[in-house]
Amino acid sequence: MLSVLPVSPLVVLCLVAAVVSGSIGTIAWREGTEPGSKSLSVLLFSASLWAVSYAVALTEFDLSVRFWYQLPIEVAQAIIAPAWFAFSLSYTGRGELLTRRLIAVLAVFPTLTVGALVVNPTYELLWTNYRLNPVFGAATVKFDPKLWYQIHAVYGYVIIGTGLVLVVEMLVERFSRYREQAVALAIGSVAPTVAHVAHTFGFGPLQMVNFTPVALSVTGATFGYALYRFQLFGLSPATGRLGRRAAIDDVAVGVLVLDRENRIVDANKAATSLLDLDSAVALDSLSSVLPGVTLDDDRQLVDVTVDRRRRTYEVTVSPVTDQHGRRLGRTVTVSDVTGRVRRRQRLEVLNRVLRHNLRNDMTVVIGYADMVADHLPPAHRGAADTIRTRSNQLLSLGEKARTVERVMADIDSGSRFDAVETVRTAVAAIHDDFDAGTATIDAPDSLFVTGSEQATKLLVRELVENALEHGGDDPTVRVSIYDVDSDLVVCVADDGPGVPDYERSVVEDGSESPLQHGSGLGLWAVRWTVDSLGGQLTFDVDDGTTATVRLPHWRLPEADGMVPESEEAESAPDLTLAESALDSTSEGKSTGAESASESTSASSSVSDT
Repeated sequence: MLSVLPVSPLVVLCLVAAVVSGSIGTIAWREGTEPGSKSLSVLLFSASLWAVSYAVALTEFDLSVRFWYQLPIEVAQAIIAPAWFAFSLSYTGRGELLTRRLIAVLAVFPTLTVGALVVNPTYELLWTNYRLNPVFGAATVKFDPKLWYQIHAVYGYVIIGTGLVLVVEMLVERFSRYREQAVALAIGSVAPTVAHVAHTFGFGPLQMVNFTPVALSVTGATFGYALYRFQLFGLSPATGRLGRRAAIDDVAVGVLVLDRENRIVDANKAATSLLDLDSAVALDSLSSVLPGVTLDDDRQLVDVTVDRRRRTYEVTVSPVTDQHGRRLGRTVTVSDVTGRVRRRQRLEVLNRVLRHNLRNDMTVVIGYADMVADHLPPAHRGAADTIRTRSNQLLSLGEKARTVERVMADIDSGSRFDAVETVRTAVAAIHDDFDAGTATIDAPDSLFVTGSEQATKLLVRELVENALEHGGDDPTVRVSIYDVDSDLVVCVADDGPGVPDYERSVVEDGSESPLQHGSGLGLWAVRWTVDSLGGQLTFDVDDGTTATVRLPHWRLPEADGMVPESEEAESAPDLTLAESALDSTSEGKSTGAESASESTSASSSVSDT
């Protein structure tokens, strides 16, 4: 009858550890596209090899055979420390440091240790007095370690400890998001380290038992739990670190880091390209790279000649301080704004020509048209009338551009005013300029809001003018004003064919082309104003055209420093659009394109359309 030898619980424990480590390693291998997944798989496969080899070794009581089971165990140990270090580098976003040279360097010491194990029976480089010391029915052994054995153990602790510091530093920095991962990684990393230290240096009552492969199953279990429960790889801190690096290195804005002596100690790729620097910054002074920069100014424009071309850079300076507020240096961002500055200069010139030359020359043309009309027979005076009409239209277009410019330059200023009274005054002034058509207002008696009154006048004027102009022979225009959820809403509806599709589409799309463009400035003025105020502009073309403007938060309680409603109503004169346009003809009352690039863009569009 066959007798079955009892199996030591230590053997069972090691086999269970091997299954756990191998299973989690397989799962991690399938996550091969995530940072650190391959390295973690290699670590856990090595732990599984260690556990299986140790389990078999615990069943062998012949010392001459038992010794050789140390070889796969030592190979597994030689792989685990570098694998953990590689995982920590990749997981924390430092994967670029994991070069073949580094891997070769890390493998030198373990390779020598494996070689020392092979020749240990002859030279005793790792240990002496290798002997059986059974416990729990397992062939456990004891030996007297030599210096190389302990040095190799310390080497592994240094490698593993360095990787652990990298992981802990990354997780502590982002603890609010990765705290569950931090706990899992800490438990999984500390458990095998403690077990190996206890066995190597003879701590505890069971010095002859190496619990490290069993403890590595704890690593596999905690890491596996983190994989499923906390998305160990899906929420990898490497994403944040690499994303921050990409945001600095890959953007078109140059970033320079200066020390206390204003020497360049670091620069991203954009800075080396913009300033024609060497990739390896050699402590050049900022003044030699960006002459004319004043570090006391937060933001400034600097002209620099780079690669025989004149460039204009916008430079922003920010201090770098430590936790005590002491300045350690500065960061300097450099943006190439050459194109923007040159476009603004061209627009300023075009705007000046539009404002001055066009008005003056058209006035001369109208004067000559009147003189010619007096000397022409009645049958030919129509030509002079056409000249006069077209000239007045151009003058009106120039004045409209100037009004838009003034409103856009002062778009951010706000006051407390009665929107209903403002709309009524604007509609009345517009209605007097049209021989046909009717404009009615649907509004409460008063509706006080906080915002730009001039912008409100401009919006109403342009929308009502478009409705009367495109509404047919005798259009009816209805202007509605009300509030919705603290927003001011103005609707202008007509009962005619309404604004042509090509006029409306270019404004809705936000761009013009040679084949698709508007015929004037009115709707563009509405679009620019609404966008600047953070509002919404929509068109409904069912049964006529309804243009709706919604301005957010204009009905909120008045802000600090605003004029109270009663004082506003008593002291603020309510200018009509006609009076505003008349006032805009005075040259001394506008700073125009010199004060706002948006205004120059508006005037430039007039010359194009």
